[in-house]
Amino acid sequence: MKGALPPSHAPALAGGPSIDASYGRLTATLPVHLHELAEGLPRRLGLTEAPRGGWGDFVGLHPNRELPVYAAQAAAGAPGGADSAGFCLPAEALQRFVYAHHVGGFYWLLRDRLEDGQVFLCPGDLVELGRLLGERWQEALAQATGSTELGNLLARQAIRRWQRGTERERSLLAASAAPPGQYAAMVRDKLGWIAAPSQALLLARGDPGRVQAFQQAHDLFLLALQVIDDVIDRDEDRRLRGCDVAGALRCTPGALLRVAPKLAARAGVVAAAGGFGWFAGWLGAFHDAIASWRLEGDALDDELEAIGLAGEMEEAVLVAAPTIEPAARETPATPPPPA
Repeated sequence: MKGALPPSHAPALAGGPSIDASYGRLTATLPVHLHELAEGLPRRLGLTEAPRGGWGDFVGLHPNRELPVYAAQAAAGAPGGADSAGFCLPAEALQRFVYAHHVGGFYWLLRDRLEDGQVFLCPGDLVELGRLLGERWQEALAQATGSTELGNLLARQAIRRWQRGTERERSLLAASAAPPGQYAAMVRDKLGWIAAPSQALLLARGDPGRVQAFQQAHDLFLLALQVIDDVIDRDEDRRLRGCDVAGALRCTPGALLRVAPKLAARAGVVAAAGGFGWFAGWLGAFHDAIASWRLEGDALDDELEAIGLAGEMEEAVLVAAPTIEPAARETPATPPPPA
């Protein structure tokens, strides 16, 4: 119907794996002596309070669960058209990209928690588990794309960016100074692994022209999520690192929180312009849900400060380097083991 609002998220993927089903499938491929450790990993990482809680307890937002589904929206007038659900590839093929997305989450959340000092005991078996999760992620990328070369290239890209992002995070917080553009670049690099299977999907389907638009929309969305997390975690950040993100940005926590809806709104515009209407619709609903969030303080000052911060972060995303950096071709494809 003309003028109808877009759906709040993509259509359901027939036969698509849940995040916990993907973890069960992955765990079955691990050596038997790691099964108990793997089953309790979400709780060890602090993602759930239940002893046998699942990843689904932590990963709630639909794009975070099934991002490749949003990337798989067929472009209007694209050669080959779309299936009955509007996807640019068969459901069985899309399931493989969703599985790769899930496996990447298992591996990189472990890496991030270890890097951030949120896992205080690291037995040898956890090191082995981390190494195997990294290997399974690369295998899943290769199986989804049908190309070991493309899968390894994207893995190298993600590894290189994560290393650069974590180094930049340490230096910015140690200096208690993070210009908004550098903060945005740090977040993009540290979390770039999330979109790797979605990038792979667009590249493997011969649609490289849409990669940048999807990546930019997703980066803006991630920044919106990250500023919310950084406001929530400000006390812990000061305890662990001596500085919180709002302090490093020279703004109030209230101003930083107000950045989130502005970035979410811009993400929706970028997604829509790239032909990703499902993602744009979901982002619009997300923006509406957080639009009224505020902290106590001077509302006008926070709003004006947030406008400037959001503008600098948005600019950093929209003028960023190409998704596939040439240097990624020189980076070893094997993910580093947990420290």
